[in-house]
Amino acid sequence: MQRAAIRAHVNLDLLQSLVAPQLISPLSSQMYLLRYLIPFLVLAGCSSKLPPGNSAKSTGTDSYQQPCLVDITKLSSLDFVHDPGDLDGFSMPQIMGSGAAFFDIDGDQDLDLFLIGGKQLGANGSGGDRLYRQEAGGKFTDITEWAGIATGGYGMGVAVGDIDNDGDLDFFLTRYGTDRLFQNRGDGRFDDITEKAGITNLQWGTAASFVDFDRDGWLDLFIANYVDFYPGSVCEDGSGRRDFCGPESLSGTVGRLYRNLGKPATDTVHSQFEDITVPSGIARRVGKGLGVLCKDFNGDGLMDIFVANDGEENFLWVQYENQMFSNEAILRGVALNRFGEAQANMGVVSEDLNNDGLSDLFVTHLAGEYNTLFQASQVGQFSDRTVAAGLSLSSLPFTGFGVAAADFDHDGDVDLAIANGGVKRGHRVETTDVNAFWSDYAQHNEFYLNDGKGGFESQRRLGGSDFTERTEVSRSLIHGDIDNDGDVDFLVTNCAGPARLYRNDFPKLGNWLSISAIDPLLKRSAIGAEIQIQVGERVITRDLNPSSGYLGCNDMRVHVGLGKAARYDAIRVYWPNGGTEIEEFPGGDSNQTITVKRGSGRILAGDTR
Repeated sequence: MQRAAIRAHVNLDLLQSLVAPQLISPLSSQMYLLRYLIPFLVLAGCSSKLPPGNSAKSTGTDSYQQPCLVDITKLSSLDFVHDPGDLDGFSMPQIMGSGAAFFDIDGDQDLDLFLIGGKQLGANGSGGDRLYRQEAGGKFTDITEWAGIATGGYGMGVAVGDIDNDGDLDFFLTRYGTDRLFQNRGDGRFDDITEKAGITNLQWGTAASFVDFDRDGWLDLFIANYVDFYPGSVCEDGSGRRDFCGPESLSGTVGRLYRNLGKPATDTVHSQFEDITVPSGIARRVGKGLGVLCKDFNGDGLMDIFVANDGEENFLWVQYENQMFSNEAILRGVALNRFGEAQANMGVVSEDLNNDGLSDLFVTHLAGEYNTLFQASQVGQFSDRTVAAGLSLSSLPFTGFGVAAADFDHDGDVDLAIANGGVKRGHRVETTDVNAFWSDYAQHNEFYLNDGKGGFESQRRLGGSDFTERTEVSRSLIHGDIDNDGDVDFLVTNCAGPARLYRNDFPKLGNWLSISAIDPLLKRSAIGAEIQIQVGERVITRDLNPSSGYLGCNDMRVHVGLGKAARYDAIRVYWPNGGTEIEEFPGGDSNQTITVKRGSGRILAGDTR
């Protein structure tokens, strides 16, 4: 699966938001100038404004004149508020926030919503976690008790997938405490099968992802584990005030890989998993994992695992034919930034951000560091091209967690939304969005529009939105077409604040497709599939990979902006069985939701299943 060669492009961000000194800690002002600003000035020369005559982002004026991302939380009857518990102890899990998931629990084609709480309400309580079913008119109803969701513990992240190939979606919940696996009964009610399934993760689980790494048709499970944190640890800020602890003084832990053994031969209905962390080679490295993304990074047909480590070099676990994994992050250019430094890596997405046919990596970071774009130069090889993309200076004041990459305005390129919020006391923000305690940590979110060549423009200078103007302590950011109108909406979780649902009201500058890729024999979405859409001479590549960002899970459908194309010419699917089966489906009209089923198209390469 070779891709087109990379195209050089420099489109730099304006010297905006030149970073208030109190927000660039821990960097000194001298180091900031030498390391970040001077390289930017050397490469600068392009205006942050859109090129003259570029209609891709123009609606007849220089900017959008209406809010483009509208808060519809109250309109949707969504009443969830994250409760971190008693803050007197400044317990580290409280500042890390929690995740969320969009998934259709009952098969009615509407996205439902799972939100993770914080405070433990008791051994038999829900722990603050809530399951909402979407009803007619886009309203959400809390069905947690009816659905049998009882978790306890301090919730963190969630992964969604059909673990038993029965046609409905199950989910895995990570916690500061024992993680839990919930199996769907088929009607939106769930059973906790954690112990029966053989999963025991006693470490602090954060991000997780279902992935069929061994290509046997059953979804396996990878869990990123964070630090070895002990309750009662006391930390202070630079002025001696109590503050949340950071990861720098704590030991890392080992991630976990579980192989799905499929349904047992007996009449038991639950799936079985086997811990293969040691024999797979994953146990060779300890890290401080916060973000996970599973995909075939080097184009050999085998699924690999990227782990974003907080304050340490990232891992890229590349799989080989013997089902062993080797960490090749340094060799492939994604372990460290351009200065050879480890950063506070948190959220991660992978998309083709500069339309060259190669999937790039984007990772969010701590204030004083920049969010990093690892741009692909060839399949499986990356380099830090953050400055050239215009994503460097504007991210320095903020601590980024959740991130979504999608074509929000349908012009044919991928934009970026980032959820920000501090983890250490900083410059107190005067805002009514949070109370006095959290105002030391509150920050603006950020949204970037893509110019079509991998250069990004902050949307805060293009009309603003409810999403970018709020000042909260944001964490997870999940995306999906919540109202089935053909564009991508999203939801943001907040520490000690409400989950906020944002409707996409961007002026649409082109057409779209929403694609579900189903394997009928497995009765589920083909997680791990690569989907190519042929539009004239252009090939748009997307992955079916719902687990990305920070602690969350996205819509299973693949959304594609087509620009001005009224039709697409073909869809090709690289099914996740090793890359040897490629199936092509005929073209059709734009602006529709379609389902491609394995075995119903034209085979372009041999089926090895």
